[in-house]
Amino acid sequence: MTKFAINAALAASLSLLAVAPAAAQEVTVAYGDLDLASPTGAKILAQRVDAACERPDIRELKSVSAWQQCKGTARTTAMEQLNSKGVAFDSSAFIAG
Repeated sequence: MTKFAINAALAASLSLLAVAPAAAQEVTVAYGDLDLASPTGAKILAQRVDAACERPDIRELKSVSAWQQCKGTARTTAMEQLNSKGVAFDSSAFIAG
C-alpha cells in the first residue's frame, strides 16, 4: 500500500483507513487482517498509522515536533473514521500505542 486518504476509508472487500499525515499527503492503511477489539490489533493499527508519518532525524527538534503532531493527527483521523463506520476497536490501546 502506498498512500491513503482519511476521508476515503473502506473499500467493499478490504478494510482500509485513509489518514492524512504531514503536508496534505494521504495514505491508505489496511486493517482487515486485524482484530481491532483486541489491544494487540489496535496497537498494530496504531503502528501502521504512525508509519504514514515520515520519521525525521532526531537532531532536528522542529521536525520531531512536527512528526509527533502528524502521528497524533493521523491517529485521531483514523479513530474518527473507525467510529463513523461503526468499527469496534480498543481505543485505549490505539491511543496509548
